[in-house]
Amino acid sequence: MKKSVTKRITSAFVAGILMVSPIISSVTASAAKVLTTSPSHTQEVGWYNDYHHEIWQADTPNSSTMTLHDNDGGFSTSWKCGPNGSRGNFLARRGLYWGLNNPKTYKDYGDFYCDYDCNWQAGSSGNSRICIYGWAQNPLVEYYIIEDWKNWSPAQDSSAQYKGSVTIDGSEYKIYTSARNSYTIEGNKNFTQYISIRQNLRTKGTISVSEHFKAWESKGLKMGNLYEVAFNVEGWESDGSADVNLKMYEGKSGYTPDPEPEEPEIEGTLYSATFENGTNSWSGRGSASVTSSSSKAYEGSKSLYVSGRTDNWNGGEVDVNTSTFKPGSAYSFSAMVNPTESTTVQLSMQYDQNGTTNYTQIAEGTCTAGKWTKLENTNFTIPSGASNVKMYVEAPDSLCDIYVDRAIIANKGYTAEGTGTGTGGTSATVPSNVKMEYSSQYNQMRFTWDAVKGADKYGIAVYLAGKWRVQDSNISGTSYTTPKGLTPNMSYRVAIAARVNGKWDTAGALDSYVVVTTRSYNNIQYRTPVYTNNGGNEENNGGNNGGNNGGNNGGNNGGNNGGNNGYYVDPSKPMVAISFDDGTAQGYSGQRIIDALYKNGFHATFFYVGNWIGKPDQVRDAYSKGMEIANHTMSHPNLTEKNASQIRSEYDNCASKLKSIIGAEPSKLLRLPYLASNWQVQQTLYDVPMITCAIDTQDWNGASAYQIENTIKNAANNGSLNGAIVLCHETYDNTATAMESVLPWLKSQGYQVVTISEMFAAKGKTLNGGQIYTKVS
Repeated sequence: MKKSVTKRITSAFVAGILMVSPIISSVTASAAKVLTTSPSHTQEVGWYNDYHHEIWQADTPNSSTMTLHDNDGGFSTSWKCGPNGSRGNFLARRGLYWGLNNPKTYKDYGDFYCDYDCNWQAGSSGNSRICIYGWAQNPLVEYYIIEDWKNWSPAQDSSAQYKGSVTIDGSEYKIYTSARNSYTIEGNKNFTQYISIRQNLRTKGTISVSEHFKAWESKGLKMGNLYEVAFNVEGWESDGSADVNLKMYEGKSGYTPDPEPEEPEIEGTLYSATFENGTNSWSGRGSASVTSSSSKAYEGSKSLYVSGRTDNWNGGEVDVNTSTFKPGSAYSFSAMVNPTESTTVQLSMQYDQNGTTNYTQIAEGTCTAGKWTKLENTNFTIPSGASNVKMYVEAPDSLCDIYVDRAIIANKGYTAEGTGTGTGGTSATVPSNVKMEYSSQYNQMRFTWDAVKGADKYGIAVYLAGKWRVQDSNISGTSYTTPKGLTPNMSYRVAIAARVNGKWDTAGALDSYVVVTTRSYNNIQYRTPVYTNNGGNEENNGGNNGGNNGGNNGGNNGGNNGGNNGYYVDPSKPMVAISFDDGTAQGYSGQRIIDALYKNGFHATFFYVGNWIGKPDQVRDAYSKGMEIANHTMSHPNLTEKNASQIRSEYDNCASKLKSIIGAEPSKLLRLPYLASNWQVQQTLYDVPMITCAIDTQDWNGASAYQIENTIKNAANNGSLNGAIVLCHETYDNTATAMESVLPWLKSQGYQVVTISEMFAAKGKTLNGGQIYTKVS
């Protein structure tokens, strides 16, 4: 748990001292079924019904409880180490225990198993996990087998070294090590952590503990003399509770293997999946998730939608049953794929062999966004001796979403139908490859798209004033030109539908809407990817959700994004609004930040103090590169100390100055000076959306570039960055240095850095006047 290692090890050390030799009897005799810890009584250890237990807490003013089950090795527990002044650590565990200087290694016992069913919850603060936990000596090792976690895992520790993966109990586990120097069961000294982290997280099942020991040793991580094997619930700066049914034992596993492969859905194949009735046992690989989607299909009406990929190897995967598909034998493998970006897509295989996890390519294809491509190898041999075999789809050069359809394994030489050069079968009824060209001379847009097979008409709708409104449903070609005179710098959600065999696929069209923004700087043409699972009939959101890209929702979301480059925001992918306060600095920090954003293809909101603008050309440059130009008052007073007239004047004077600099209406957003507001401020600025932040980088308080960067990275790793408004200042060199480093990192993690208005618009949310915003939910 990020900061709890030292204190947790201390408790293990104390337990080790107490739990050897004759002292065991006295501790056992005093064991109680209900255990309580408090600030003055931080630990309970002992034995109960042949299971060893421990509850421990530190640095919290609250109490924790652990109730031991009579009928098994389980327990229930609750802890409160979360916010509001508490920054505590907590653990409760129960299991097998031998103590210090046990002469036996795991090889001297039968295989260890843990059957468990854990109903648990934890808050959004801090982090927590459920896991198998223990120590071993010679070498000195602290180990974890993590089954589920909240908010943070050791994989996000920058000091952790990745050692590969292994498939155990029906899931991939990633293996990490970390070198430490702290308190241990042997005192203060160097030791190593071995960590297995389950990728398909779960809260019940059978853990084949010894298989992890074997996997670690196969990767050169020696397991010495066992000290304990326990089921552990931990929390750091978190509140939570858990109820665990538990049985730990040596002997034969109670694990039930995954079911045999489903009957093939396509005649003449040994395995096939069309995803018409679900995911066909496919699952997400890494951070990716999978679902059966009606937005696209090569055949039938559905396909497998793979989203949330944060690394290139993430994708969709399925177990290959080696009872049916024999290692050493050749088969034909194929799948139809359709990525949301033009990129290379691979059909690959993962397998274990001689204690090592291996990866090999089955087939690959250069794919065009919006078009189906067949990946096929009609003579691929599953490596001899392979076990834990998986077939998976990945995109090695992109983090885009991928649609997968008609996955097949068949006898060698089988060739699947289709060339994969078009948009697929007759049921793929959503236009793809949508493009928009904007004319600044006439303030109008022209849309084009690829033809849908069998379509005789197309229709186009725009989301306005809380509803989807059809603009034209009698389009015979594959283009549409809007009326002239559109408002510059305004964002729209646009859906394009096709009529095939007399039927409109409106649901698919709304699922695949695109976001476009009119621009006032240049004629722009850019490709907008197809978005999925975010359209819907959001009838009650109000407004056209154009955010501060303009707006017709009562004027509250007026304003602009400048720009000379086309830009889109994918609402299905993570995004953050990093914003910058104060004004153009005397040095070069502000320009460095603008350039770093532009270089990475990102946008941001800049809040200017009118009297502090020393470089109007820099403001115009930010505007021309798509940045949102917003208000931070004229002189940066604490508005809570001003009367209504002064408050209004501060806002209006700054808005006028910004307009005179960029030649267009600035954003209506206001960053509150000192993040301070009261009822009078909100009542006076009833028509102004007010911004504070969800994450403060503390650059104004002397934070180093490293600290600023880590604040953002940590938030990305624990999930709090997505949808957040981040506070920075453009006037610090440390901030510029941090941006030059963290922006490309965010891009590599699949994050979009956008303006505040773009973020709210993409999420279908309206920024209303008189209200304060810190993030978009």
